[in-house]
Amino acid sequence: MPRVSVIMPCFNHGSFLWESAKSILNQTEEDIELLLIDDASADNSWEVIREITLSDSRCRPIQHAHNQGASKSRNDGILEANGNFIAFCDADDIWEPEKLQVQLKTMELAPSCDVAYCDSNIIDKDGSPTGALFSEMAPPPDVASGWIFDSLLVRNFINTQTVLIRKSAIVNPAMRFDERIKWVEDWWYWIQLARNHQFVYTNKPLARYRVHPKNTNIVHKRGCSINRLKVLNLLCVNTKHCPRPKERESCTRWPRNSML
Repeated sequence: MPRVSVIMPCFNHGSFLWESAKSILNQTEEDIELLLIDDASADNSWEVIREITLSDSRCRPIQHAHNQGASKSRNDGILEANGNFIAFCDADDIWEPEKLQVQLKTMELAPSCDVAYCDSNIIDKDGSPTGALFSEMAPPPDVASGWIFDSLLVRNFINTQTVLIRKSAIVNPAMRFDERIKWVEDWWYWIQLARNHQFVYTNKPLARYRVHPKNTNIVHKRGCSINRLKVLNLLCVNTKHCPRPKERESCTRWPRNSML
């Protein structure tokens, strides 16, 4: 049984897949499995996934017959995961070699925390650093570790590619990504997790977040705004927290200083 299951959903990111997968497979923490989920890509993603799988026995491929979205892809990965920890990395992003080792140690030192996340460097489509940090686009709260439920009610400041979760925290079938929400499904998921679980933050950038023309927030800008409103509605219905006007404005736009 691997220590960590890494879930990598992919939709039309065949040109980035090898680089992203290698960053997972070359981790200093080698006790991992990589679940590669092709969401019915129209490019060569599935062929690349098959090549990656043949190159390393720690990889397992999953293919969707038709496009079902990132939530379904991540949920399928969670169901197939065998590790004691679950991590996520999209098929166009990159991890630093020590990412998992650092976060596993952090969680070992913070046993009351079930979710770890960290900062990341922003890179362009060619993989070159832009000089910006994710924390500059979406600043974490002053208290970024511990019980962060209230902070997440206002806005999302967690980069999915940086998250590591104890599997024991999400064994309940109800703890799955909401497949009714597209493009901002991660924000609602962190809110649900933060109800009953503490988070621990590392300000060291342990991942690289790629900004390119195919980014969801560029291609589906209007759809992202609509789905943020869906999350706001869920907040009002399920948490009894209806954001004030200034909070609603913060929720429905991409963070300031964004290059998207």
